[in-house]
Amino acid sequence: MKLTRLFFVGLVLLPIIALLHACGGSGGSSGAPGTTTVTGSVFAAPVAGATVVVLNSSGTTTIAGPVATLSDGTYSVTISDASLASDLIFSSTGGTFTDEVTATVTSAGTLAAYVAGGSLNSVPSVNLDPASTIVADLVRSHGKTLSEANTIFSGAFGYTPDISVAPKNASSASVMERLAALRAITFSQLTKDLSLSPNQQFDLLTAVAEDLADGTLDGKNISNPVSLGTGTVCEDIQNKFDQSLVGLMTNTAVNLTGLTADQISPLPFAKVALTNSYRVEYIPGMMAAAQGKTAFKIRITNRSDDSPATGLMVSLMPMMNMAAMGHSTPVDTITDNGDGTYSCTVYYLMASGPGMGYWDLKVMIGGMMGETATFYPAVAMAMGSTTVRATLKGQNDIISSMTGTEKRSYYLFNGGLTGTTVFNLFIAAKESMMSFPAVSGGTTLHDDTGTAWTVNPIAVSASTDGSTWIAAADNTGGHWSVSGLSGLSSGVTGTIYVKMNINGEDKTTNGNAASGTNGYASFTVTP
Repeated sequence: MKLTRLFFVGLVLLPIIALLHACGGSGGSSGAPGTTTVTGSVFAAPVAGATVVVLNSSGTTTIAGPVATLSDGTYSVTISDASLASDLIFSSTGGTFTDEVTATVTSAGTLAAYVAGGSLNSVPSVNLDPASTIVADLVRSHGKTLSEANTIFSGAFGYTPDISVAPKNASSASVMERLAALRAITFSQLTKDLSLSPNQQFDLLTAVAEDLADGTLDGKNISNPVSLGTGTVCEDIQNKFDQSLVGLMTNTAVNLTGLTADQISPLPFAKVALTNSYRVEYIPGMMAAAQGKTAFKIRITNRSDDSPATGLMVSLMPMMNMAAMGHSTPVDTITDNGDGTYSCTVYYLMASGPGMGYWDLKVMIGGMMGETATFYPAVAMAMGSTTVRATLKGQNDIISSMTGTEKRSYYLFNGGLTGTTVFNLFIAAKESMMSFPAVSGGTTLHDDTGTAWTVNPIAVSASTDGSTWIAAADNTGGHWSVSGLSGLSSGVTGTIYVKMNINGEDKTTNGNAASGTNGYASFTVTP
């Protein structure tokens, strides 16, 4: 009887025990009840033989590990489910990697990732790379919350690290994996560009976190220069990161991601760049860079004594970098203000951003053989109802194109209203993808055979009703103004029509003969 009763009890308990065992792991594979196996990678390039430990949020107590990374930089570590409810630090030390930029086998320093409590329940993957290391250091060593650290990092570098994404330097990987790899490799490139050895990359990450502790990436923690190697972090470190990233895009021996310009934007818009002789600062105007008219100043000082650099020959070369091509955009005449600042206006044809590409803006000092500072402005889309640009085309006014020939485009930019009666325009012509000269009487243009011709005569006029036309004044350099307009009211949206005739040919919206509404451009304005 006892044996039968014990057998019956065993039959009842077996499925209960099995059920309890099955419920043990939450989110990841489990070797024991109440644990989760977290997988990930350590990437500076893949770091082999690194020691990975999981620490509490202050870094004082080991929660799990140590485990070692494999030859491809991956690891696996089992953590109690109870520990996953709290913030954790994943930290790796040691191991080796082949620095992609220099092809040097390098001993790895510390890489880390700060993990918010409860975030690994659904996606138990933690990948350590330079970006995650800077964020972790901001939290652990500089008193930031994880949210604050991510916001500060994003403001400095243009993206927020995602520790769930494994960096993979291969065109077959997902876009997110390739982006993570490219950005990680950029820190190797930046290390080289700063004339540091590959193993000093880890000192650079520590220095960047210290620099960012005050919220700004500028070589200083508040007013104190940040030490790095035998010197300090340069003031234009943010701009140098941009240049390192852009440089990697064309280095296909190192960058195997196959990413294109429209996939890497936005880039951080650094406002300071250093050349050998000058400190060059981009000073935004009243409005941020956007499609259409963008006015700003460039301040140039001599690095030798911080004095204003006046009387310089300064020119601008903007370039839109897209997936398969690039183009420039119209630029206005630069004014030397006599105090080391130079007033500039760029007329952006298009916005930058994901899916489009990025703008770079070269400030050339002393001509083509002089010194150049490059900025990467984030150009926003035109917002609101105001028309910032309109296009008119030639009928028999033909230029060369990438596919043969095309009807020339004339770009009419809204230069703003003066009161309710004066409308200002800037007009530029397309000569090529790289040339957009301002159009006034006497401007020289070239046809599809390369033959030069002169804009003379040119007539521009405007109307608010499409029937009464007022001639515009040619203020030279592509600037035009129409005075005496009627029918516009302050604060009320209206329309201004503009037509243009050059050397006897009406320019139209479609390049066909003028007939009705194709004979003029339309601008929606609000005085």
